[in-house]
Amino acid sequence: MCAIHGIVDVKPELMVKMVKAAHHRGPDGNGIFEDDYITLGHNLLSIVGEVKDGKQPYHYEDCILVYNGEIYNYKDLSHNPKTDTETLAIGLKNEGWEFLKKCDGMFALAFYNKTTKELILARDTNGTKPLYYGYLKDKLYFSSEIRSLLECGFERRICKKALGLYYNQGYVPGYLTMFEGIKKLVPGQVLVNGQSHNLLDYDLIIPTKLDENFVAKQVQLKCNYSVNQTLMGRRNIGLFLSGGLDSTSILYEMKELGVKPRTFTSSFAITDGDSLLNDDSKLAERLCKEWGIENNVLYQTQEDYVDALEDTFYALEEPRQGKSFPTYYNMNKFMASNDITVTLAGDGGDELFAGYKHHNQYLYKINEMNLSWRNKLKMLRQNNKPLKNSELECSLDDQIEYLKEWLPTQQIKDIDNLNDFLYIESLNALAEDFLVRNDKLGMAHSLEGRFPMMMNHFKNFVMSIPSAYKVNDSFMKGNWSLHNKPLLKSAYKNYLPLSILTRGKTGWRFPTDEMLIGDKGHPANDGNPHQLKLRHFVYETLNNREIMDIFEYTEPMIWDKYLCNSGWEMGTDLSGNPQMKPNEGEKAQKELFTILNFAIWYKVFNMNM
Repeated sequence: MCAIHGIVDVKPELMVKMVKAAHHRGPDGNGIFEDDYITLGHNLLSIVGEVKDGKQPYHYEDCILVYNGEIYNYKDLSHNPKTDTETLAIGLKNEGWEFLKKCDGMFALAFYNKTTKELILARDTNGTKPLYYGYLKDKLYFSSEIRSLLECGFERRICKKALGLYYNQGYVPGYLTMFEGIKKLVPGQVLVNGQSHNLLDYDLIIPTKLDENFVAKQVQLKCNYSVNQTLMGRRNIGLFLSGGLDSTSILYEMKELGVKPRTFTSSFAITDGDSLLNDDSKLAERLCKEWGIENNVLYQTQEDYVDALEDTFYALEEPRQGKSFPTYYNMNKFMASNDITVTLAGDGGDELFAGYKHHNQYLYKINEMNLSWRNKLKMLRQNNKPLKNSELECSLDDQIEYLKEWLPTQQIKDIDNLNDFLYIESLNALAEDFLVRNDKLGMAHSLEGRFPMMMNHFKNFVMSIPSAYKVNDSFMKGNWSLHNKPLLKSAYKNYLPLSILTRGKTGWRFPTDEMLIGDKGHPANDGNPHQLKLRHFVYETLNNREIMDIFEYTEPMIWDKYLCNSGWEMGTDLSGNPQMKPNEGEKAQKELFTILNFAIWYKVFNMNM
């Protein structure tokens, strides 16, 4: 894990600033290359091989490489390479940008040929590693970090089209960013001297007949292979363990591979001493004790949450709608303090195996209507209404235009309608929301995040399995939470405890409703100021004339709409057990955190309209 930077010009003094701004991404060293055409910079976090072997910019013949990521199959692509950096440099020199189609891993890179002056910029097909670029006075600047580009003179001015997209999507899709003049490569995009190419390939062959047990066994074996590949390197590895199916499957495979991992779980309480809410740690602790694995629990409180909000959105570099970001920030910080450098997580499992509620909701539409890719893209929209300000208005067609950037150059073939939708979703919300979140919040603490279920060989295999294997009647007609991901459950039915296999789907929810509203829909206990900390923070942050003008709300609305509408209420699941469920206030809370997260980001980056 590293950071890369470049200026198509000779400006070493600016490059020093760019490298310094991204020190957190590569504390093990840095380097700068310059000739009469380009300046390249690199921050190094050394994980595979010796530090001296991975030092960048990397020279091979008349070419220079700066690279961020890991190529897990690098030993298969080159003869006795010392590092994956060496494999990349040789492959790109000999085969050009199409060599990247052979690479299974995560990367953002720049490859420069000193003789031909050809510059290749590329981002992996999952969008795991970010890469931003822009032009100043017709000169190209690029970097792993937006903050590094801001050091070069890009304005802290909001892209109005991006703001409209953010309000409707919950993040900025496609090639735009929230910063005017700064764009990003989309997943699988390659720029060769400014000409765009696409690494994405969705021409999968769907078998006509498959034995269910055989398919399930292949899923387990390929997951084992993926986990084994992502264990490469010499630094300490930690696993995010939620107690859910995806992360527990990865834990099982680590154990089977003879690796004794350290797992990390988060628990939440409103204040110290309060009863824990949404407590994954109990299930995780029980499983780890049974398997003889060390589990580390971070107990987070409301104070921890609020104190991390500004640092979180500074690390994210762009606003994203959601409540849980500070908890991830704190978890990465906790893992780094425990001498972890590489993290594994189960991200991608829900997108591959149809694990979300909306997969149930959309399935009938997808299959009955034989929807085109355009209409499938429409299903990815969030529910926020368009802003009334005409300058910030974002139509459905606008959203689709930017979402199309995730599609392969050839129109998606409607081989399997649900799989088409899952594929589009994996390159949309998963790529530009979840994976970027994990990269940014991990790298804020010099942690490299890896995702075994997002390895190409595993993802492409699962995407080739007919969707009939990924859903069943119980999922369609019963409780989706208890009956989702039947294929993955079948793959691990002989290896995981029943408590994991029968556990309903739960999100990693921080108890913001209890903190904002109180247990019975009333303000939290006035006698304890700590219980009001988030409530006060929300009011103080939103009571800002600039933000009010952008999102068209008033001071009374802060109280009436955002602080007096609980998004959740206590109900029961099908077994009669207590379960928090969304109610009519959920929409108001979604809107609240869309605006709140923007306002925090607006402040910490000192932005202007």
